[in-house]
Amino acid sequence: MKKAYLENICCEGCANEVKHIFENIYGVTDVSVSVDNSSVTYKGYVSKGVIEEALLGTSYKLVRIEKQ
Repeated sequence: MKKAYLENICCEGCANEVKHIFENIYGVTDVSVSVDNSSVTYKGYVSKGVIEEALLGTSYKLVRIEKQ
């Protein structure tokens, strides 16, 4: 599992949008979004660049990724 911290996840609507974005990244599974700490927990081996590209055009910005 990995945890990606993002800027601008402020409500359940944001969380649902981010979850949808991550679920559409090839190779990413088991996506869970937390509004409390603005993070996304997921399984998969994707690069930081792939996640940043998936977030282009949104108000969300990747801060960091941690292994769980």
